[in-house]
Amino acid sequence: MADEFVRRTGGPDWVPYWAAARARELRFQRCTGCRGWRHPPGPMCPHCLSLESEWARASGRARLLSWVVVHPPVLPAWKERVPYPVVLVECEEGVRTIGGLVGATADQLRMDMPMVVDFAPSPDGDLVPQWRPA
Repeated sequence: MADEFVRRTGGPDWVPYWAAARARELRFQRCTGCRGWRHPPGPMCPHCLSLESEWARASGRARLLSWVVVHPPVLPAWKERVPYPVVLVECEEGVRTIGGLVGATADQLRMDMPMVVDFAPSPDGDLVPQWRPA
């Protein structure tokens, strides 16, 4: 059990997000009242406090805000993967999210560079949103 990868959780609010990822779609919550996007998901709109929302498909386009290269493995299962980059992007919809980097190395990254979502298989077979330079 010590070598297990962290499983995606987040509770019931996250179920539609992970279901969309398995279908190779990037979806975020959007308020049906004010139409504001939000991530991470939650029961209430942070803009207008409405409790009504939908899961809307996002464009999959973003810009790079920041990144870090992880050197020491956080879990024993990651010891063969270090070092690896983790990126913070701002999607066209205005939400920010983090993910792994695919299709490039950390030394190729530049602030504000265009990024697009990609989906990579996780060790447990699910698909996980990742980011690659556009």
